[in-house]
Amino acid sequence: RGSPWAAPLIHMIPQRIMMEIILTGKPITAQRAYEIGLVNRLAEPEGLMDAALELAREVLDGAPLSVKAGRETVMLATEMGRAAALQAARAAHELTYNSADAKEGPRAFAEKRKPVWQGR
Repeated sequence: RGSPWAAPLIHMIPQRIMMEIILTGKPITAQRAYEIGLVNRLAEPEGLMDAALELAREVLDGAPLSVKAGRETVMLATEMGRAAALQAARAAHELTYNSADAKEGPRAFAEKRKPVWQGR
């Protein structure tokens, strides 16, 4: 209760659920964590590494500039006010929208092939 890890929860789960977890101090199951959005996926212990590697592959399949911009936008949005986060998102969008990778994605789709990302 009252642990430092509690502060970021407000950005992850609804306040009423956060209050229940913090005020009762009761542990929650992996299934409950999934239901409330605290974790994105569930895996059996013996399949955990395979599930993590699959997620990493999915991220790595994305255009590097878009992945980086998306991550930065989400991180900034949790730290900034709404207006500042929107401004940062617009700047990231312009950078990625005008990139070589932005042209490669639709081209690869039209040609029914996997995109070859250049990170620019």
